[in-house]
Amino acid sequence: MVRAAYELFSANGYLGTTISAVAKEAGVAVPTIYYTFGTKAVLLEESLGAAIVGFDRWLEPPPDPQIDELLPWHQWWGDFTSSPTSRAAFEIFFTHGVGILERVAPLVATLHGAGGDPEAAEVARISEERRVESYRESVRVIAGKEGGLRSGLTSVKATDILVVFFSAELYQSIRTGRGWSARRTATFLRELLSAQLLPD
Repeated sequence: MVRAAYELFSANGYLGTTISAVAKEAGVAVPTIYYTFGTKAVLLEESLGAAIVGFDRWLEPPPDPQIDELLPWHQWWGDFTSSPTSRAAFEIFFTHGVGILERVAPLVATLHGAGGDPEAAEVARISEERRVESYRESVRVIAGKEGGLRSGLTSVKATDILVVFFSAELYQSIRTGRGWSARRTATFLRELLSAQLLPD
């Protein structure tokens, strides 16, 4: 059901996706969708969460989770935190992070178009808040490794750089707006971010 909702939200946006269409795509009855998720906004939240973590690993989070509870859901988080150098940690963060952007980017228009629904708008707001928190924690980990951050770069500025340049909005504008391949986009962002964040 979540995968079906993700595909329809990506193709048709928030307003263009109906519960009945999701039920049809998923091969279930409409009441099953309402019983499982309650509202379309919750279905959007579940679709976004699955896109971030991976559809094969997604589980409904506990109520009001803290960021340190959510980050270990990423299968790569342990390798990231145990990396010996800042460059090695960055490579793990980037490689898996760009995969997340590839999955989340198709939902960008849906999230922006959900503003007319207060519950869906809250989903978008919380998602962005958690993205900033996760980047802040990721920068803290990278900065604490051998090599650290680029000389003169504070963790606050490094977080801002990630928030601006490692976003689903920018990724989608490059992939769709410019028509770049996923590989070309990833290469560009890797070069940009490593130059901005890491020592020479």
